[in-house]
Amino acid sequence: MKKIAAIAWKDVRSTVRNVPALVMMLVAPLALAALLGFAFGGGASFEIAATEVAVANGDTGAPGSPTAAGCMVAGLLESPDLSDVLRVRRVADAAAARKAVDDGDVAVAVVIPADFSRVVFGDDPDATSEVELYENPTSEIGGSIVEGVVGQVLADLNGARAAAAGAVALRSDRAGDPPAARVAAAAAETFSRGGGTASALRITQRAPRVGKTENEVSVTGAVLAGMMVFFMFFGAANVARTILTEDRDGTLPRLFTTPTRHGTIIAGKFVSVFLTVLLQAVVLLIAGRLIFGIHWGRIDAVALLTLAAAGVAGGLALLIISFTRNAAQAGAVGSGIYLVLALLGGNFTGSAQTSGVFAVVQRLTPNGWLIRGWDATLRGGGAGDIRWQLLVTLGFAAAFFVLAVLRMRRRFA
Repeated sequence: MKKIAAIAWKDVRSTVRNVPALVMMLVAPLALAALLGFAFGGGASFEIAATEVAVANGDTGAPGSPTAAGCMVAGLLESPDLSDVLRVRRVADAAAARKAVDDGDVAVAVVIPADFSRVVFGDDPDATSEVELYENPTSEIGGSIVEGVVGQVLADLNGARAAAAGAVALRSDRAGDPPAARVAAAAAETFSRGGGTASALRITQRAPRVGKTENEVSVTGAVLAGMMVFFMFFGAANVARTILTEDRDGTLPRLFTTPTRHGTIIAGKFVSVFLTVLLQAVVLLIAGRLIFGIHWGRIDAVALLTLAAAGVAGGLALLIISFTRNAAQAGAVGSGIYLVLALLGGNFTGSAQTSGVFAVVQRLTPNGWLIRGWDATLRGGGAGDIRWQLLVTLGFAAAFFVLAVLRMRRRFA
């Protein structure tokens, strides 16, 4: 055991003193995470900027109705619950609202017609009125939010009108029946007092989640997790290639002539690869926390994922060098394999959720399972939540190590 530790310690020290290797293992992933994170909003979360909305409420009300339906629409758009996604301003008329969109001051204009309340609270079941949404075509998300809010209000008001008309029709043969206008107004006022939740649909379910939560994943955290996994494979390859370099220079054959068993020497090389990559991951995790303020998640999940990633990266690196003739060939072949695995596994998309064929392909790579594990961990999951990701990753690592050992024994017998 002491000989294994001595061989591993010698290789780890050699790697730590190799400045180009340290740049590739530590500086490169941090720099890429910083650049991509700042490009997509820095260390902040995935946020949608509040949409600027202009409301032109031309509703003049309805005779005998104390409530203006147009005020309900405008009031709901100005609700504090929507203040994170909608920033509403009142304008004088429809022309001013449209001009605000044309000038780029707002993304969406809501124009409420003058006859809106008269149609909503009126007796004519065939009367119609249209609320105009005048929007910038580039504001797809903001326009969808406004359309959803206004559409919900209109659906409930239409329901109130239908209920009032039905009540009047069913009870028209009795004396003292209230007119449809009063029934509709009462139903609409009830809807307004209920905060716009008279129907089974709720506005909060239509709006995308934009506020921060305790389990929210930052852009930089998602990117650095992917880059860390990606560069751990390269870090492992850099250390593993020293086996081929020492074999070429005659250092390894001389070691084999000593009383130390071949298995002990190879085990020391294996341990050096694992420890170097593990050290690389720990430094990146600490740097991510100190530099970018990334909250990696629960310590048990972070520790297990880091160990699993180091194991699978080391195992694959050793497997590749066991089949290649020299360090140059190992570098070329390994780089190609790592890049393909990163593309298929989702390293460059961070922890974004995937579906369809790509999700199936992602599960065929160790990278994909690690990325899914980091996604769950960054969202607050514990060891139990990532048990399958850990088991599959460790399965990959075990398979790589076993194949590498078998190949090494034959090669250096």
